[in-house]
Amino acid sequence: MKLQNLLLASILIIPLMGWSNTIITEANGSLAGLGHARTHDFPVEARIFTINVSEADTSGYRTIYVEVSVNDLHSGNAMRDSHMRMSVLDRKKHPLITFTSAVMMAEFEAGEISLPGQLQINGNSKSYTLNLNLISEDGKWHATGGFLIIPTDFDLPLVGMGPMKVLDKVNLDLDVRF
Repeated sequence: MKLQNLLLASILIIPLMGWSNTIITEANGSLAGLGHARTHDFPVEARIFTINVSEADTSGYRTIYVEVSVNDLHSGNAMRDSHMRMSVLDRKKHPLITFTSAVMMAEFEAGEISLPGQLQINGNSKSYTLNLNLISEDGKWHATGGFLIIPTDFDLPLVGMGPMKVLDKVNLDLDVRF
């Protein structure tokens, strides 16, 4: 009977544990980069984010859902942070920046992966593709990728004046281990 239970656990339960949802947060790494003004660059950091990778469905598709809290975006300057959260991004109406993708990935595999999906910023949704590099290291995964966000693609104003005027690009880098 014990042997039968052990076989059942080995065949059914242990593989299911590997297929369970994967949740990645800021505790696993970083989502940060640079915003750009005419005369200088400034940090942009998502201090709170969640990436949820669902288990594969019967066709091998997984849903990837990324959620970034607008309240927890930081730029290294309290005044700029306040202006960004209240005037540029309407945090009361749209407290989250989200990305959703459905991708064929029955199992995690090392290499370059492309995640076509929908990026929503301030209530505006656009097609967007995230490209990641997935590496297996010592039984864990390491995902990295660089992304360019164009604020005017999401109807966001380019604020500031003169040399302080914000340019139409934000570069972000994801670096997480799970």
